[in-house]
Amino acid sequence: MSIRLAGLAALLLASALLPACGSSEPPPPPKDEHKALQRAIQEPIDRARAVEGQLQEQQKARQRQLDAQEQ
Repeated sequence: MSIRLAGLAALLLASALLPACGSSEPPPPPKDEHKALQRAIQEPIDRARAVEGQLQEQQKARQRQLDAQEQ
């Protein structure tokens, strides 16, 4: 009987906590200051990605030059 009581207590606890898990409304959209911070973080990342391919090509060209000199 105590197993049934413990199971019932666990079920009641879970059903009491379940409504607290759901969110009632979506989060508000970011404010202008949040957008400014987001932009300040994202712009350097975008610039770095823009030159990444160019830097990789330069490195490959240097490596080919070094390989050619060694032969």
